[in-house]
Amino acid sequence: MEREDLKISEVANICGCHFNTVKNYTDKGFIQAARDNNGFRRYSLQEALKLKAILSIRRRVEHE
Repeated sequence: MEREDLKISEVANICGCHFNTVKNYTDKGFIQAARDNNGFRRYSLQEALKLKAILSIRRRVEHE
């Protein structure tokens, strides 16, 4: 069972980025977030790891 309970700040911490980066990649459709009853974004660990991989590839390409 996939849990979707990571807060945006927790995803940012996992990925080593700012929470606005997580929001931007969500808004652009690269990763998906569920919404809780209060409307806050909640992410699965799978989505967090997907963003971490995307950012890692982007950093590598930028440094080539």
